[in-house]
Amino acid sequence: MASQEGLVEQADASYLDSEHPPEENLGAAASVPWVAVALAVHAILLMVAWFVMPATAERLKVETLQASSEMIPQPPEPIQPPEKQVEWEDRTPVETQPVEDQRVQFEDDTHAEDPSDSPNKDLAENPNDNPSDNESPLPNKESTTSATGLGGGAGGGGGHGGDGGMRKLRPGGLTGQPQSVVTGNALQWLADHQNREGYWSATTFGEDSTRTGAKHTYNIDFVNVGVAGGDTGWEATCDVGLTGLAMLAFSGPGYDHKTSKYARTLRQAVIWMRKVQDNDGCFGAKEDDHFIYNHAIATMAMAELYGLSGDSVLGPIVERAVEFILKAQNPGLGWRYGVQPGINDTSVTGWMVLTLHTCELAGIHFDASKCYSDAGEWFEMATVDVGGYPKCGYDTPGSNCSRLRSASGVYENQPSMDAIYIMSMLFMGERNLQSPDIRSMAKVCTEKGYLPEWKHEKLDYYYWYYASLAMYQVGGSAWDQWEKAMSKTLIDNQRGFSAKDRAAGLVSPEALDEHGSWDPVDAWGSAGGRVYSTAINALTLETYYRHRRLNSK
Repeated sequence: MASQEGLVEQADASYLDSEHPPEENLGAAASVPWVAVALAVHAILLMVAWFVMPATAERLKVETLQASSEMIPQPPEPIQPPEKQVEWEDRTPVETQPVEDQRVQFEDDTHAEDPSDSPNKDLAENPNDNPSDNESPLPNKESTTSATGLGGGAGGGGGHGGDGGMRKLRPGGLTGQPQSVVTGNALQWLADHQNREGYWSATTFGEDSTRTGAKHTYNIDFVNVGVAGGDTGWEATCDVGLTGLAMLAFSGPGYDHKTSKYARTLRQAVIWMRKVQDNDGCFGAKEDDHFIYNHAIATMAMAELYGLSGDSVLGPIVERAVEFILKAQNPGLGWRYGVQPGINDTSVTGWMVLTLHTCELAGIHFDASKCYSDAGEWFEMATVDVGGYPKCGYDTPGSNCSRLRSASGVYENQPSMDAIYIMSMLFMGERNLQSPDIRSMAKVCTEKGYLPEWKHEKLDYYYWYYASLAMYQVGGSAWDQWEKAMSKTLIDNQRGFSAKDRAAGLVSPEALDEHGSWDPVDAWGSAGGRVYSTAINALTLETYYRHRRLNSK
């Protein structure tokens, strides 16, 4: 076959030559005898047959192969999907014009009760050798947060529905005040002061600011106790808690890290939080016992985002964090600094209850009945009758709320622990709205002396936050009185909207770096700084759409 195929390659040319012989050869053929001629003719015919037959067969074979090839359908050209355009959040600060026409003029709170016996003015002395009025046991600047801690959220946004469930932003909010004017400007301030690594810093938020060229004016009303001429807080030990607090301010109105307008801000924070979670589930370093506050707030923030987004990546992260919280609880009672330290306090226990309640709403499963029942034992143990009213103590029965040593004697005591008691006992199901102790403590919080007002000695954002959560659940006249005073106080003193800032023309983020924030001038401002004060006051103003009322249907 190899030799035949070689001949086929030359067959066409030989065949054409035999059909048309050159003219000069004809004369020679005529002079040959007929026998010779006949032999020559036969020889030529044999040669023609030799060349023609294989060539014809091979040509048919080639044509058949070509026909088979044409019958096979060719696959269509692959269609490339159009390239998805990623829309990045516009971080350019939006200029905000003065909104005097949007401000609500509040009348004096004529409904506030002011009993003549002033029951909480004659509180029993704290029997402890180490007074709970002062932060303990580590009141130095190296500790992470205060004894009462930084504020946090309560499960805002979508999720599973039902009474007390998480849900998205819905109609409601400040009395006559658009949500975007108040909390929207606070969230923008937080977004513009986030560190590039994803966290919020108590000390470097000014350096992290994207508001280049804007004017800085610190503490225009009061001198921040414990901080000389600035609005920063303590160094890095509380950044985990501050980051969780800021994240909660965004998740409160329903913003998540997947699809919301602040997705990029929250996504960076989530990535950073994942990096700082230890193998035992704890968020952040355990540099001192106060790390437990950081962990509670960070867990709550991650749980809210999990409940809002359904992001399966966050589920195991939150579950490990919850396991750490349950491990840290004192057997049969509540929480304090560290893991099962054997002593309890109402502030840490309140944070843990609120965090666990948020995790429940987000769909995290754990033995809630046991830990809630034990926490309820502590709240009851810490509550005694003082001046005819039940009073929940901080670390001993009936003791006053804690204070930083540097702020001792500067800020008045507030019924912070009573507010935590109300919120916790209701969320745990240990009490209902008709319980006598709940009603009595709510009455104390709405006394005129304990309603929010912008007087230096009364400034306590932490108390305002917890009391807002508690009074919202109580509802009725108690909430009406509280909301009226709280919203007016915070709205009137938000930076960029206060009377002094308006008079100075500092009414936009381009003009004022602090625009949208609150000055850290309360009892805990020197610990958390401006990030703390802005995040916790935003949380307070988000009370309206974080938890459904327990009695709502």
